[in-house]
Amino acid sequence: MKNNLKKLQTDLWEIVQFDTQGKRSAMEDFSDFLYPFTSSETSILLSVFDGHAGHRCANFLVNTLPAELKKETLSAAAALPSEENFKKIFKSLDQMWLDSASKKEPRIEDGSTALCVALDCSDIIIANCGDCRAILSTAGQTIALTRDHKPSDESEQQRIVNQGGTVIGGRLQGQLAVSRAFGNYEYKEAQILSSEPEIHHISLTPDVEYLVVGSDGLYEHFTNEEIISFIKNGLNRSNNPNLEMIVKELVEEAIDRGSGDNITILVVKFEKAFKKLLKKKSKKQQSGKSTHPAVGPAVTKNNPVKSAKITVPDFPPEPKTSLFKKGQKLGKNTLLEVSPKKKSETAKKLKPPSVKLPSPRLDKPYKPFKYDFFGSRTPVTISG
Repeated sequence: MKNNLKKLQTDLWEIVQFDTQGKRSAMEDFSDFLYPFTSSETSILLSVFDGHAGHRCANFLVNTLPAELKKETLSAAAALPSEENFKKIFKSLDQMWLDSASKKEPRIEDGSTALCVALDCSDIIIANCGDCRAILSTAGQTIALTRDHKPSDESEQQRIVNQGGTVIGGRLQGQLAVSRAFGNYEYKEAQILSSEPEIHHISLTPDVEYLVVGSDGLYEHFTNEEIISFIKNGLNRSNNPNLEMIVKELVEEAIDRGSGDNITILVVKFEKAFKKLLKKKSKKQQSGKSTHPAVGPAVTKNNPVKSAKITVPDFPPEPKTSLFKKGQKLGKNTLLEVSPKKKSETAKKLKPPSVKLPSPRLDKPYKPFKYDFFGSRTPVTISG
């Protein structure tokens, strides 16, 4: 069973990234975090990509999407990516992948979900496409920052049906378990699968404790509240708290509960120094001295997330589970009501992008590069 670990400890936060192949025969999850994400020392970007029908689309995304977000954000001299930039980059990279996949013989049908969480001091923007999930622990409460894009979700199902697709057994065309994803040429060609991200903005308060981002291999076997409780209880029971060890134990527990999927998790533990920064910023804003621009658009009926405090869409609570039965899936979350789209993002309607991707080594002068989309983790030659 292959595992990968990456961690970072600063005065502001501790970040642990851990993934495991688990019981799967291949690893299709990819993840990364960038620190600092921009020129700000209080900025980070967390990304998770959960591949399906192969690892190649997810591998392509982890090597391109975070780097492209960073380049665009730096070029705009912005603290965080804008909603427009997120949508533009998701659209262009999806088309780039589809164009490349269609030229292979046989055609590559790999797909992948994508979840990106960008943070700078108190401001967070979340872009989600698929069923990976981000949750936040603050002031003793667990808050869902994303909703799962499942074909069985009422709004997602309506969009699929409007485009001529069907949902059978909770799956798109009876096969695909997500309603939004990159790649999957066949479904994009039929205009029934979207790569448009759902985007939310929030602002943190000094009561913030943990941020958790992970793939569905973890969340299918825990409620959001159980994950946060597991982390808190694990750290509290030790005289020498070790977040790395607790994260590994959490993943092992998911496997013991019956997970047969790849599992990826990134945990951010916010330190006292970071909370002090939030308090100072809050005081400046209250005194009218802060000139930091608000993140995201104004609050409207379709964008209910307020920026003054942590106020997210009115997500219904998850079902409480005191005992877990092996093989039993927890109840799905219907976290937010979204109006169906009139037109779906499709491979037919998208124009080839003009984006030149930066090298993943952003500490060196930018040079265009050619990425082997269809290579494995260890580059191999693919015939055909």
